[in-house]
Amino acid sequence: TTTPEVSIKPWEEIVKDTVAAAQRLGASPEQIATLAEGEVTFGSYEAAVTKAISCMREAGIDVVNDRVTSENGYPEISYSYAASSPGRTEAETTPISDLCITTHSMFIESLYRESPQVQEVVDARFTPFREAALDCLKESGRSVPTDASRAVIEQVNAMLVISGGKDCMQEIGFH
Repeated sequence: TTTPEVSIKPWEEIVKDTVAAAQRLGASPEQIATLAEGEVTFGSYEAAVTKAISCMREAGIDVVNDRVTSENGYPEISYSYAASSPGRTEAETTPISDLCITTHSMFIESLYRESPQVQEVVDARFTPFREAALDCLKESGRSVPTDASRAVIEQVNAMLVISGGKDCMQEIGFH
């Protein structure tokens, strides 16, 4: 039982890659500037999400249940938006909501969730699941060092799922 080589990018490289993707895919100059600072705080994340939600509302797209939640152990904003909007079909509305999110918040949301402060919280939440995850992966033919980081364990699990195997993280109840 072997596991392909897994590597975790350093934070600086994640930031650089995110900035490049944001520039390539049409993020606003403000979103790119926030990303380029190299640190996404909850305040900058909240400001970006608020802009995306405002953009959708200004375009006549219904946004509901926008609230701060800490269900995952760290503050994040959950929200839902309508698939269609007055006078528009879903096919006409989706590009508008996608543009609002891409322009104002998508890359900041992603970097916030990958930030060291959020990852520390997720790592702590994972501790009680570690042994069960390692056992499940081992039973599925994946060898993972017992001292592997949660991120490595999640990558090995993702490779297992992609290859048609079971989702150990889901099976053990870690989301």
